[in-house]
Amino acid sequence: MANPIRTALKFVDPENLWIVPDCGFSQTARWAAKRKLTAMVLGAGIVRNELGATNTMEMQTPCVPSSGRRKRMEGTGAYDMIDETHDFGLDGGEAYEPPEIDEDFVLSQPHVMTALGPIEPSALGFTLHHEHLICKPVEVDDPDLMLDDPAAALAELEVAFQVGLRSIVDMTPADYGRDIRDIDWVAQRAPVHVVLATGNHKHTYAEPFVGEASATVIAERSIGEITSGIDGTGIRAGVIKAATSMNEITDIERRGLDAAAIAHLATGAPISTHTERGTMALDQVGMLGDAGVDASRVIIGHMDFALDEPYLRSVLETGVFISFDQVSKSKYAADGERAAMLKRLADAGHLAQLLVSGDLARKSYYLAYGGGPGFRYLVERFPLVLMEAGLTAEHVRRIYVDNPARALTTLLPGA
Repeated sequence: MANPIRTALKFVDPENLWIVPDCGFSQTARWAAKRKLTAMVLGAGIVRNELGATNTMEMQTPCVPSSGRRKRMEGTGAYDMIDETHDFGLDGGEAYEPPEIDEDFVLSQPHVMTALGPIEPSALGFTLHHEHLICKPVEVDDPDLMLDDPAAALAELEVAFQVGLRSIVDMTPADYGRDIRDIDWVAQRAPVHVVLATGNHKHTYAEPFVGEASATVIAERSIGEITSGIDGTGIRAGVIKAATSMNEITDIERRGLDAAAIAHLATGAPISTHTERGTMALDQVGMLGDAGVDASRVIIGHMDFALDEPYLRSVLETGVFISFDQVSKSKYAADGERAAMLKRLADAGHLAQLLVSGDLARKSYYLAYGGGPGFRYLVERFPLVLMEAGLTAEHVRRIYVDNPARALTTLLPGA
């Protein structure tokens, strides 16, 4: 916030510059509005300090600890606002940013783990369960796959929030170029809940990362990222990723699936998979099931590459969730065809197992990078395509709200 103020001061005298929230916050969540107001106050205070303002009409010393020394609550990932100097006009006990969770929240109860701490599953709201916000894959030579601008990710989320998005899952594990500090920067500022992934991608990306490590060793990393935090940050993952290649499961991928099962059984976190164009889905389900994973705790990804109804129904009959997460990508299938298939699967009794997302993992898919259609399309337009195919508004709610809340819930073992 201080930087745009400094820029404005190149053209306007300080006494003529007012810092205001533009059109106000009538469409902004209360907690997000408080964060924005806090940023305005602190940014203005920083610049006033630089200008040497001293009297109280010009400036009250900003409460830098509220932003610069926010302490992550031990064991929760939530934040306290520490106000040690000025109250900014707040009443006693108030803060611009309240704790993200109730202090009495018990991790043994069903919850969804977000980057900022656990929330009730019902708090997720409209959810895109398979996306990418920040990813910097090192094993590819395609700049379009480098989602490396946190400000762009934030801008994309803010646009989607305005049309109804409330939660998003970044399915980028460490081996696909996760940058925990960049994603934390986004999560701290975004008006939506952000859930992070641990685990591993397919062979191409996992091989240099896991090498010859056993499934147990691979699982230990995931368990640590779920229970303690990622790379020493205290920011916890909320979903476990596993993946397979086109028409095959390599040894590394088998170890990755075994590790995902081990981590799931130890933590209760859900498993969400990558299939290559929908292949090997039944094999994934079989391997995880043999390892003791309940099918209802598994999301099988990328199943709208192959709009083969008998195949999709055979996967659904195992009890897993399936993910139609290539929405908007007409080179694979038209969205009308995806919606028609979802309608047929719902009519066959599988509505409670259907999930929808876009897997927008390229700059060219982001409005904020100058591409499209962006998350906005997934939230604003595709629900109408679903209803045009014959699904009701209640069906759409179940696909986007109720089903993700169940699929993404962490259920601790024995709880």
